[in-house]
Amino acid sequence: MRKYCGTPRETIPFTVMDFFVDIYAKLFFKKRRRNTDILSPKRILIASLGHLGDALTVTYMFPLIKKRYPEVKIDLLAPKWCEAVNLHNPYLGRTIYINHYQTNRRKISRWEKIKDHFRTFREALPLLKQESYDYYIDIRYSDAVAHFVLPFIKVGKAYGFARRGLGGLLDKEFDVPVNEFHHFDMYFMLLHEIGIKGTLADVEPYFPVSPGTTIEKIKQKITLPKGSYLMVFPESGGEHKQLSPAFWASVLTEILEKTGYYILLCGQTGVSKQIWDLINIPTFNRVIDTSGKINIHEIALLSQKATFALTLDSFPEHLCCIFCKTISVYKGTGYPFFPLANFPVYLIHNHQPSVGLPFGRDNVTLLYKEEVETSETKELIVNRINEIIIHE
Repeated sequence: MRKYCGTPRETIPFTVMDFFVDIYAKLFFKKRRRNTDILSPKRILIASLGHLGDALTVTYMFPLIKKRYPEVKIDLLAPKWCEAVNLHNPYLGRTIYINHYQTNRRKISRWEKIKDHFRTFREALPLLKQESYDYYIDIRYSDAVAHFVLPFIKVGKAYGFARRGLGGLLDKEFDVPVNEFHHFDMYFMLLHEIGIKGTLADVEPYFPVSPGTTIEKIKQKITLPKGSYLMVFPESGGEHKQLSPAFWASVLTEILEKTGYYILLCGQTGVSKQIWDLINIPTFNRVIDTSGKINIHEIALLSQKATFALTLDSFPEHLCCIFCKTISVYKGTGYPFFPLANFPVYLIHNHQPSVGLPFGRDNVTLLYKEEVETSETKELIVNRINEIIIHE
């Protein structure tokens, strides 16, 4: 029996829908003609209709796939808001866009999101129909699965999760473990079906910065610091994961008072302005507000020159730890999203189920605190910063 993800208001419709989907799949869809080349696949479709963090970490799969199948073409099914992450990826053939209404964070009505979903779906179908795919792999296990495209395209074998319905269309449908798991372990579970094995230690994070991104162009948007700097990202896609502006202001005030570092305050909303207004010391002019002024590729370039980044559980954390040392504070989240980093990460979290779990990356230092928005956490952050500065 399938285990759906969601409230009864969501899961009951899934059960009813899947009753009919399973009948259709059994009588028609699974009897389709297939031209799968299992030993040497020619083209694979990866679906990831989530947010920026998913868009980044799913790209870490691509080198693993190409290492096993050097000649394979990889197409990606993704939402338009993730375009900047995928635009310059050297492993991708085509990126086809569908804006799933469940992961659309635009400030529009649900009805407008649904219309946008179907509009982008109609635009994507002709592109999807142009190719014959040996494999379809959907990495989403919580919401926004893309299995609804399967009846309309030519595909050999399809793998994914059935927790949000339409599992009957998959050749093998997966569920998530009962215990805590890392999201990339779920990717490996799917990759295993196409002959690719690995562990978290095998993952090599990367992000191709646009060739047109330069420091000179960034200078036209913001005032660059005159000395060493750190980057601060006080926002997260989920508001429940954010810390208060007052806490951030107290942390930044202490950093300004105890170090000579400049601070690049990064974000997309008014949170940075709230923090800025709370910093009332003579050295506040070392805070440079970049919110809404620089793009993802410019953030990546600046992080390469930063001493370190201070973040939450968010896309900027996963991006910055590719290029620099990172200090992260996780509020309400834990092991499933621990970062895959190239540089050392010092991570403070309050996720009790994650305590004691082995994490297969030796450059991430984990520290559990029952409460994270405290003076003790602030002291831990500042002490860690001092350690980083000493070793610079």
